[in-house]
Amino acid sequence: MHRILSAIFCAGLLAGCGGNPLADGGGGGGGGGGGGTSTIPLAIRGNLQSVNYDPAGGGGAGTLTAVIVPLDASPITATFTRNPSLDTPGFRAFTFRETTANRYFVALLARSVDGGTTAGVVGSAQFAEVVWGANYTGSNFTKPVSGGLATYHGNYAGVLNKGVVAPGGGGGQFDAVQNDRVQGKVVVNADFTDNALEGAIYERQNVDTGDTYNDLLMTITTIKADGTFEGDLVHEPRGPNLGSFAGAFGGAGGSSVAGGVDASLGPDLIERGVFLAEKCVMGDPLPCPQ
Repeated sequence: MHRILSAIFCAGLLAGCGGNPLADGGGGGGGGGGGGTSTIPLAIRGNLQSVNYDPAGGGGAGTLTAVIVPLDASPITATFTRNPSLDTPGFRAFTFRETTANRYFVALLARSVDGGTTAGVVGSAQFAEVVWGANYTGSNFTKPVSGGLATYHGNYAGVLNKGVVAPGGGGGQFDAVQNDRVQGKVVVNADFTDNALEGAIYERQNVDTGDTYNDLLMTITTIKADGTFEGDLVHEPRGPNLGSFAGAFGGAGGSSVAGGVDASLGPDLIERGVFLAEKCVMGDPLPCPQ
């Protein structure tokens, strides 16, 4: 049976947050392009203070360590375990639980081919609240010299504030919940002459239940000089604003883009997610230019 829990958004939970979220454990996280904790809106970064993700660690399986601020006490530094059974397209899954009586964290992480961008979302649910957050980075960003238009296509991964009892629980009334995962695709159109972008997250499906969801549309917003951006999110068919998105470009000429979203899907249903997309080149399939 699914349980729906409220999400923690109190700013006080993140007092003093710092670090380099989603830093490349192999040393590739430097350079411009933003994506540091201070540039990610609170509604998106939530309780996730920092992440160190090395996709080449663990013999190629990847390694993940995250600092999570769930309460007003000291942050939790968690070393996650690779869990391929929870992978979604384009994203590697990791899980963490200290004991069978504690929260069960699910993380979904991705990095662009050239290492210029990274994106990850972490979620857990137990008792009355969801503890979660999304982070992204863009490094070594340079704007295309000639400006112009560019299209990016890639994958989306999210978690919901609902799920089922996590595996390995003790069978008690307050067992931890494994958040439902959402998979989808993303397309972003960028205008580097006028420094603007728009896009959509589409073909969204609940991996755990099979339910499908409406597209999420990114309204037109400004690309800042450092390659970062943020704006409002709406449903398809277009309706009132239901949340927000933010992100960063990375790589030479803006070779990739990553970002996060926070979406209210109904009276009780909330989604936190991330996307990562590579720049289209001639010959790529739709929705890339033909």
